[in-house]
Amino acid sequence: MTDDYIESSPIVQTTHGKVQGKLLKGIYEDPFYAFDGIPYAVPPLGTLRFKEPHDLKPWHGVRDCSKPLDKCLQVSSLTKLVEGSEDCLYLNVSVKTLLGDPMPVMVYIHGGAFKGGDSSRRAWGPDYLMKENVVYVSIGHRLGPLGFLSFEDPTLEVPGNAGLKDIVLALQWIKANAANFNGDPDRITIFGHSSGSLLVQLLLASPRTEGLFHKAILLAGVSMEMNPLPQMEYRLAKHLGYEGENVDSQVLEFLLKADPHLLVSADFFTPLEKSQGFSMPFRPTIESYPTPNAVLLAEPIDLQRTSWSNRIPIILGANSGEGLTIMNFLKLNPSWLKPFQQNPERVLPWTLRSRCDPGQRRQLGQALIRHFCQVHGHELTLDHANALVDLYTHAFVHAIDRLVQSRLTYGQAPTYVYRFDFDSPDFNFYRTRFMGKEQRGVTHVDELGYIFVLPATFKLDKSRPEYTAICRMVDMFVQFAATSDPNGSLTKPLVEWKPVIRFGRRMVLNISEELKCIPQPEMPKLKFFNRLFEMAGVPLF
Repeated sequence: MTDDYIESSPIVQTTHGKVQGKLLKGIYEDPFYAFDGIPYAVPPLGTLRFKEPHDLKPWHGVRDCSKPLDKCLQVSSLTKLVEGSEDCLYLNVSVKTLLGDPMPVMVYIHGGAFKGGDSSRRAWGPDYLMKENVVYVSIGHRLGPLGFLSFEDPTLEVPGNAGLKDIVLALQWIKANAANFNGDPDRITIFGHSSGSLLVQLLLASPRTEGLFHKAILLAGVSMEMNPLPQMEYRLAKHLGYEGENVDSQVLEFLLKADPHLLVSADFFTPLEKSQGFSMPFRPTIESYPTPNAVLLAEPIDLQRTSWSNRIPIILGANSGEGLTIMNFLKLNPSWLKPFQQNPERVLPWTLRSRCDPGQRRQLGQALIRHFCQVHGHELTLDHANALVDLYTHAFVHAIDRLVQSRLTYGQAPTYVYRFDFDSPDFNFYRTRFMGKEQRGVTHVDELGYIFVLPATFKLDKSRPEYTAICRMVDMFVQFAATSDPNGSLTKPLVEWKPVIRFGRRMVLNISEELKCIPQPEMPKLKFFNRLFEMAGVPLF
């Protein structure tokens, strides 16, 4: 080891007190320092449950930050048991070296449908990023009802988006402390995946975050409208035994006393609602009244037009087989198609479902099924599985394309678009876990195995194309974080990734065994989605 790593338990002074980290080695033996479980807010317990986070008082002495703490309270997607803690407002810092020139800072916001996920290196090990000169930070934020429940009564001080406000407070901490970890406070990149990507998008749209970060990477998750579901708080309380009326103050009083394990595990959607695709009762919302720390007071589509973030560069994209997730449902339950046969509107994006009347919903749903499957909804069979995968992939990409169109119309900074298309037989961990080895393609979450060390990750022979793909992904993202341009020494000789342009063909970086800039393959069918939005009278951007 070089002199950089003499210290095996480094101590760093932060704005709130001293923290002691640990010297670790990555999967390929690269050394780096990890500081895990650094508190950035008062634990949101007791009367602080559901409230916006509060800044922490400084501590005395040295805080041991040598191992990851609990994830935020949730039902595990694997074990189906409640795991984690309500006391979870901690962040994790990994850094290549504490000496030398200040390095770019990359801040990760995990996914998990706003109700699950783990910010720590147990789930997303930063080993590959730690080959580069970069400071990596991940943020634990409240999930499910604890993070996203809201009440309209301003006297209760629960306007919603507590989980999003956790992230804003963490970003303030990161900006104030970047230099202490050899990071550059003027080169902070936020990036997130799935619901974490959507949180990044909301942070881009919000006027509240200006100056807290300088670029962003959105991995597979965008929504231009919030599409809230009504009365979720009241239904949650009733499900847990509340017998009163739907009065905000009484519902809140009941939920403040409820067992947190029951709060996060409450499953109150009806079978009909589940068959219609309802799965996330608590998610970011438009706050119904302004407060000093409000993050979202209008729809993202409206905020984005005049957002400060139109002046900063972003990367965004998705995987070539995002819709493959439905194969999992079909394999587990062949009768899964029945609701589609009876209710063709099930295939519509949520925005169209919540903004059209029943007749129009049915008509647009039928048109979408006919366009992709060449049959009427009631004629759908398992033979149309691949066509439905294609439909869902396009719906996913269309949501992202709407943000691209907004940026091209209102933005003054580069927008880089990628399409992740690396179809590995054994390294696309989500596809192999949920669909077995025989299914091929690149499904939702598969790209994260090329950015992070996952629990299923194994050490690759360096001659394998998957290893090359990891090196390229990391190089492009770190290069972007460092310079605002993703073309670095490793990939520039192979391809020049250019920002998309407003007129002419939409060129995207296709990331497979080869890197290639190609006209976006989904574009022709995305135009059909544009037409559906026009027919429904819903603006695209």
